[in-house]
Amino acid sequence: MRLSNISTYQNDYLGSQGGGGGGYRARSYSETRDGGGPKLKRSMSGAFSKPLPSNTIDSHGLNPGLGNAGNPSYPTFTAGPTNNARMANHSRFTPGDWTASNIDHYSSADASRNESERIRNEAVRLIRERDDKTVTTQRDADRRIGERLGDEVHWRSELQTELELNINFTHQLENTRKNLEKALAETEGPMRVNSECIHHREGRKEIDLVGDGVENSLMREVDKIKECQARMAQTLEQVNYQLGHNKECRHQLERDLANKDHGINIDHTVHNLRNTSRAINLHGGIEKLDPHVSIPESWMDFSHRNIQASQAARSATQRLMSEVDSLITHCANEMWSHWNNTNMSFQQRVTETNDTHNKLQSHLSKTMQELYDQEKHIEALKKALRDKGPPLKVAQTRLEARTHRPDVELCKDPPHHRLVDEVNQLQESIDLLNRKLNEAEMAHQDLLRNKARLEHDLKIKSNSLFIDREKCLSMRKSFPVVSLATKL
Repeated sequence: MRLSNISTYQNDYLGSQGGGGGGYRARSYSETRDGGGPKLKRSMSGAFSKPLPSNTIDSHGLNPGLGNAGNPSYPTFTAGPTNNARMANHSRFTPGDWTASNIDHYSSADASRNESERIRNEAVRLIRERDDKTVTTQRDADRRIGERLGDEVHWRSELQTELELNINFTHQLENTRKNLEKALAETEGPMRVNSECIHHREGRKEIDLVGDGVENSLMREVDKIKECQARMAQTLEQVNYQLGHNKECRHQLERDLANKDHGINIDHTVHNLRNTSRAINLHGGIEKLDPHVSIPESWMDFSHRNIQASQAARSATQRLMSEVDSLITHCANEMWSHWNNTNMSFQQRVTETNDTHNKLQSHLSKTMQELYDQEKHIEALKKALRDKGPPLKVAQTRLEARTHRPDVELCKDPPHHRLVDEVNQLQESIDLLNRKLNEAEMAHQDLLRNKARLEHDLKIKSNSLFIDREKCLSMRKSFPVVSLATKL
């Protein structure tokens, strides 16, 4: 009998692991007799052994290379109790292996203890050093936060003082503006009518929005009215601008002051924090963030620039208030002359627009008639095209039916040639009619565009007539000079 299958399962030696798990795992193998005899399966559970070499075993149970191994003329291995015992003795560890394993465990334990003691000593020194550094750093941070609080309180006081001055000067300038507006309102009668006319004429559409004689007269009238109001209007704009500038400075001061209050509250809170405070917490990675937008120099410069801007605005306000007291002039006669000239320009423009409106209406009527004629012509072309459809279907159907003739009957005869010519002729007729239809439709579209353009222009002219005749001239029938003269 010869071994036909030997299988082993093992792991390496488990080193210094405890718990009785050191050594090798159980090995198992199986045997099968030659000649179809019963299968022998054997296991060595609980035995610890090194792996058997996966070579053919000689007749004495030894590895190849010993005895008569590798000689094919010798008898093969025969399973039996004696050979099994010999194999078990051969696979066990030697006393030297056992001693070496124990020494290795001792050395490893000594090295681990020495390393652990070194780490503990270094940790004690590190704890003392870090504790001292933490206390020093925290004291320095407390000192610097306190200094920062002093700077913030100082600049807050400067901002508060300047804000109060800015508010007082702004209130005085607002009272001056009210007086100026009241004086300017005395001359607003003709100006209001003129402005409304200009505003209404801005409602003209597209091509009618031209700079005509009426607009020139209105502008000259405005110029004459402004001869009496020029300095008041100019100064009023300056006053409004200065008020806006003062409000911008005030807004900057208020915002800076609010930011200072917020910063003081935060720094005061963090300055009072201690290691035993309840409000402290960990914020991982906060030291890596950099949300800052300024440095101490730019921070102080920002507040300083806000204060300087407010001081400059107060100086300008003082100068402007002294200028307002000398403004008001009266020019009633000149305004009356320009009032009449503007009315004459309106009458002339209304006459021109009305003539143009009548001519456009005439062209629109002619275009409408041509549109009607062209639409009838297009319908005739479409009918002619529809009439070509049935003959074309007949010719093509005949050609298609004749393609089904069998064998030699499928002859290219004169009827075939005539049918092909008929199809070509019909398609040519359809193409010609389609081209002509396209031309007619394009002409129709052009007529439609012109019709729409004429209608649109008529609406524009009607709108212009309504503005100049109904809106503007109706309010310019009488000149509001009585109340103006009394005020002047």
